[in-house]
Amino acid sequence: MMYDDYIKKLNEKFENRLRDISADYNFDYGDEFEIAICHILRAFLPEKYGVCRGVVVDRDGNKEGDDIVIYDKIKHPTINLYNEDYSRKENIPIEAVYAYIEAKHTITLTQFDKALEQVKKIKRICSKREKVGLYQSDPYIGKYEDKGSIVESLPKYRNPIITIILGRYSVDKNDKKTDNPDLVQEMAYAKMANMEKSHLNPEMIILGNKNAMCVGYNSNGSSIPTLFYPDNGKVVGYQNLKLQDNSFGIFMTQLIAAIDWIKLGNIPWIKMLNEAKLNQ
Repeated sequence: MMYDDYIKKLNEKFENRLRDISADYNFDYGDEFEIAICHILRAFLPEKYGVCRGVVVDRDGNKEGDDIVIYDKIKHPTINLYNEDYSRKENIPIEAVYAYIEAKHTITLTQFDKALEQVKKIKRICSKREKVGLYQSDPYIGKYEDKGSIVESLPKYRNPIITIILGRYSVDKNDKKTDNPDLVQEMAYAKMANMEKSHLNPEMIILGNKNAMCVGYNSNGSSIPTLFYPDNGKVVGYQNLKLQDNSFGIFMTQLIAAIDWIKLGNIPWIKMLNEAKLNQ
């Protein structure tokens, strides 16, 4: 396996870290599980990526979200003076957002649907930000031009958002908690049959450590997995995968790969400053 079985080892570290944290949190409550995932992400991600619980906000003050946001820590220092206090929720400008994660200890049938709707709201509000062109070297100079799908499996612009629904456990189609990968996969197929095909859907849904739904498209009879929801005109769907205790490693690797590819635009600091000066 590549790089000495990197993904599997990452998965093991993720699980071990989750077990270590579980002694301090009651995962029956959503907030505690979100906080635990924040601690794990902070330990694994490079320092330039900020991790918080909170909402994303556009320049008009519209807000969406309530779970985990990964943002540009260098460009956007948060107003939170309590470092890594994940019980406090923050407001992150849409221009600074890399990723949004809906974290659930157990994904029930109802939570599955609610998480999908939350992701759609996040993607909708983040679509308001100015796109960064594939060949822009500076977010302040130049503008986005649609040059088509230069690389078929990647977006036409450099600042999409990646969205993921992450569940430590899942349920079967009868809404009963289970770790049987066949029953979870059966539930996932039922959900997929009723899901609207939309670019607002998440890139990945983790259903415990043995199952995952990963977005991709069909090309010449082959299924091509992608980092982001495809916008290349191909038929888009999900790979409904049974995995060997590897979902969390795949989740972390896709997250890291996606945010590494993203090149965010500028936060309108000058407009904010001028507005503040003129409104005195």
